[in-house]
Amino acid sequence: MVRFRVPQDRTVTFQDLVRGTVQFETEVIGDPVLVRSDGHPAYNFAVVVDDALMEITHVVRGEDHISNTPRQVLLYEALKFQPPVFAHLALVLGPDHTPLSKRHGATSVAEFRSRGYLPEALVNYLALLGWSPGGATKVLPAPELARRFALEDVGHSAAVFDVEKLAWVNRHYLRAPTRQALAALALPHFLSAGFVGMTARKARAYLASVMPLASGSVDRVEQIASALAFLFDFDPARACGRADVQEVLNEAGAREVIAALACELAGVPRLDRDLFRTAAGRVKEATGRKGKHLFHPIRRRR
Repeated sequence: MVRFRVPQDRTVTFQDLVRGTVQFETEVIGDPVLVRSDGHPAYNFAVVVDDALMEITHVVRGEDHISNTPRQVLLYEALKFQPPVFAHLALVLGPDHTPLSKRHGATSVAEFRSRGYLPEALVNYLALLGWSPGGATKVLPAPELARRFALEDVGHSAAVFDVEKLAWVNRHYLRAPTRQALAALALPHFLSAGFVGMTARKARAYLASVMPLASGSVDRVEQIASALAFLFDFDPARACGRADVQEVLNEAGAREVIAALACELAGVPRLDRDLFRTAAGRVKEATGRKGKHLFHPIRRRR
């Protein structure tokens, strides 16, 4: 084992872009291991040599590494390397104010992706943990975040990872993609739910057409399939057997309204909001029914 002899009675000082001037007395540092007994270099020695040879100019890391910095500064001096600029960021905490870990939920980009968070939303939210661009705006595209960001503006206090705030940001970005793009993102979830058995152009076109029904009411892409499940699992026989449906069907004039609507929709290839409103208006004219007597019979009851 090889150790580095730390000089005695000295104050090690370095400038931190986040915390300003930081000082350590060598009496509390101890002689760090450079090479372990098995011949492998220790962390502090390896990162100093690696960063110096790669000409790293800035080292940005968590505040839990700040105690390693005085040892590394001394090693930079001993090896006659130019030390990089250091910036130690506050840790991100979970809702219970303990260090973020797997018990708080997703911990990798892949997990967030599989749960339906958009890359733009995750980048936007993470950029705001411990840093603020100023003003009330909390949703900014990556180029604007990069333009405004400065390490000197990062706060000292630990940030709390709030899933609800991330969901709010994600909802904003879910309204940005085109219908076709959102349908492509949601398609794997429709496939896994068994709602779609193929990925043909016709299926994609239909999914794209119904995206507006869900995009404004869900937090994540994976929720879209569940929100639109009623379009795929409707069973007329099951619906007619429900007490609330039977109550509507037994209302005076209800079956007449349903029959009129069926005639109106017979020649409609794909129903949308405008076509439904037009059809409902014609049913109103044909039957003379209005208000609840018109809309109760033709409304989809979940």
